[in-house]
Amino acid sequence: MHSRIKENHLLIINARLIDGTGTPPVVNRSILIRDGVITRISNTISVDNIPTIDANGYTVIPGLIDAHVHLESVPGSFYRNDNDEELWHARIHQLKAYLACGVTTVLDNGISSRQLREFNQYVKKGGTSPRILALGPLFYPSGGYGDAVKMPHWGPFRVCDSIDDIESLFEEYEEFHNIIGAKMTLEPGVGTSRIWKIHGHTMRTAITEAAKRRGLPLHIHALKSREQKTALDMGVYCLAHAGFFVDKPTEQFIDELLNNGIYVTTTLASVLGQILVMFDLQRLYNDPLLELTVPPKQLTTARNPEAWNETMYTFFKLISPKWMPSFLIRLMLKRSNLENKFTASVKNSANAIVTMHREGVPIVAGTDSANWPLFLNFFHGPSTILELAMLQKAGMNPLDIISSATRIPAEMMRKADQFGTVKVGKRGDLIIVKEDPLHDIQALRNLAWIIKDGEARSPKEWMV
Repeated sequence: MHSRIKENHLLIINARLIDGTGTPPVVNRSILIRDGVITRISNTISVDNIPTIDANGYTVIPGLIDAHVHLESVPGSFYRNDNDEELWHARIHQLKAYLACGVTTVLDNGISSRQLREFNQYVKKGGTSPRILALGPLFYPSGGYGDAVKMPHWGPFRVCDSIDDIESLFEEYEEFHNIIGAKMTLEPGVGTSRIWKIHGHTMRTAITEAAKRRGLPLHIHALKSREQKTALDMGVYCLAHAGFFVDKPTEQFIDELLNNGIYVTTTLASVLGQILVMFDLQRLYNDPLLELTVPPKQLTTARNPEAWNETMYTFFKLISPKWMPSFLIRLMLKRSNLENKFTASVKNSANAIVTMHREGVPIVAGTDSANWPLFLNFFHGPSTILELAMLQKAGMNPLDIISSATRIPAEMMRKADQFGTVKVGKRGDLIIVKEDPLHDIQALRNLAWIIKDGEARSPKEWMV
């Protein structure tokens, strides 16, 4: 049988099934998909004239969900100065890369209305893509985080400085069927700096009430303790980042998360986790998954030490006070032990995630790929697998990690009736893994099949 199965009817037999609910795997399961929907799961199913995959020796789990991506952003495009045509081709490539890595659903955490419209039109015409859900609008004030780090290869976005701005921004996204929440940034500055504006109490209240009227839960970017407390006061639905690069979550903070059913998205693989690659560029070589899913131009840029030097200079220039001269920024970069600082911050954040998880906070896997087009290696697709591997290294067990990338984000997005677990009546989104992901979650780097709405392809075939 040819490895590509185009029909939306499919029978999988002899599978070891991890259904995403958090329960242990069961063996010798058969799964029948008709018209893209799971219609039957049992020990034995016999159906004539339907494409069949014998999953004997393999493990079946739900299709993965990356709950924090930025599809509009192309890694390294700022450094290369990619043109519009190059950006569009890269964005389409990125959609395929997610599927090749087993990610069947993504949640974009801040996308321009123009780009979301283009993606939706592409999908409507039959383009290859994971299921795209999005947050919109994205709220920040003049002189705020989104305004201070404007990039020509991402957007356009608009500032929000008035009640009229709030209403017009919501109206801008009303046409989209796949908006599932609104996004707000409470980011005064990276590290210890507090150089960017955030919305005051009046505007925060107005945004919260406007989102509530529309039935859109509020996802908030808040990395520091003070802003996380503000987010809690606002009735945040999901903290878009775990944060805690320095501090530890207090018992009171965790209690508030639990009492209010607040979700926390991990994003360990975002800025600091991915930047660590610059200290060991050999990690970008001889990696079959990167070679399959990342355009050669992006890999070439990410392997270039000079590109990293300029990227880090630009990054620190953007996050430094405007009065700081360039020579001082470059001197600081030379004298700072960034590797140790970033490593410590990632470890601290990872420990905080595990602490919250053990206390019962619903943890959602998300990468923040590719948050700024400035960064070189926040690759769409492979970063999701990296995120899950970092969670295992932090101390989460693989069964819980799988739930954090399947069932829990589906619940967070209020789509658990459609996908996220392997159940009758849900979409036929599955991945078939050659090795045991409960032994090592990095088994997800070696997939036999990815099935989206009942259509089964190998990783290589999803990249066509």
